[in-house]
Amino acid sequence: MSQLFMIEGAADTWQEALKLTADKLLEKGCVRDDFYESCVSRELSYPTGLTESCPVAMPHTTKDYVLKQAVCVLRLKEPVFFRSMENVDQEIPVRYVLNLALLDDQEHVRVISRIIKNLKDQHFLESMDALPQVQLAQFLETKFLHDEGDE
Repeated sequence: MSQLFMIEGAADTWQEALKLTADKLLEKGCVRDDFYESCVSRELSYPTGLTESCPVAMPHTTKDYVLKQAVCVLRLKEPVFFRSMENVDQEIPVRYVLNLALLDDQEHVRVISRIIKNLKDQHFLESMDALPQVQLAQFLETKFLHDEGDE
């Protein structure tokens, strides 16, 4: 089972935002020391910014850098720009960075599928903005990490 960590913060660049999430995952013993560098390298080759209407990026790297499965969600005070996964020449203002540290390929697909499904719902995005940090963490853990109707 994966864990979810929720943090809030400020960053001037996507690299700084990514570092905040990687540092939390490292602090919690979920990733190797070189996890951040691997995420940056992957982000340069395969950008993870979603869309203008969905201010989210989902950086990650391979399971070789992961010790325990987890997702670190960063809610930024002000957006930073990530390149779009659909158009690498376009930059997307991102307020939420969901750094995925997953070991199991099937779990990776399940978590990403749940995230994408929820992010398509405008009410879900509104809840992400409105909920205080502790409640948001519980809300996201339920939505992203627990099977809904699959049990």
